[in-house]
Amino acid sequence: MAKPRLQLSGLAPRTLFLLALAGSALLLTAWYFGRYQTRVQEITLLEGNLETTRLTADRYRAAQRALPELRETVAGLRVERDQFLRALPPTAQFGTVLDEVRRNVLAAGAELSTFAVQSGPGEGLPGGVRPIGLSLGVQGQYAEVFRALRSLETMNRFTTVGGVGLQMPAATSYNPTLEGTLNLTVYTYDPSAAGAAPEGGAAQAPEAPATPAAPAEGGAQ
Repeated sequence: MAKPRLQLSGLAPRTLFLLALAGSALLLTAWYFGRYQTRVQEITLLEGNLETTRLTADRYRAAQRALPELRETVAGLRVERDQFLRALPPTAQFGTVLDEVRRNVLAAGAELSTFAVQSGPGEGLPGGVRPIGLSLGVQGQYAEVFRALRSLETMNRFTTVGGVGLQMPAATSYNPTLEGTLNLTVYTYDPSAAGAAPEGGAAQAPEAPATPAAPAEGGAQ
């Protein structure tokens, strides 16, 4: 039995035109979704990447133009840091620092009764900076102890107060004599140890220097 064949010659011209038009529409639709739209998406993606690359290049150029000024700023900060470190009291002359502490306490009207020196925390300090812990026993009325604390807090920017303790005696008056403990950290500078720790790294807590001699007679006991 013979297979039926599609006879186009017998179709009307209008039908042939419609078939050709439908086939062209199918081919155009397949090309649009299969090729054109894919290319448009690729072009859009490449344009976005190009814009990002341009912005990055502009930032790099701006950073390169600002590099000389940044280097000058860093150099200035290093000079200021070195000046600040040199302004710290020398570690070898810690006795003069303790004497200044005693004078500040006496000037506030209080009395320095005891002191103890120990190593202070040394984490994250520049090379050569040696923190020394200082525990002071102070006696005086409340206003005198408070003035002594304030004078120690503002002592040349190299002393920090880490703790304050007050002991109340028996209530014998409205303004009794208090006994207080002030815990300080005094930052000193040792040029010989300036290169011992890397800059910005953690420095080991140094040993405290020898305890200076007791104040002369007439000062704190």
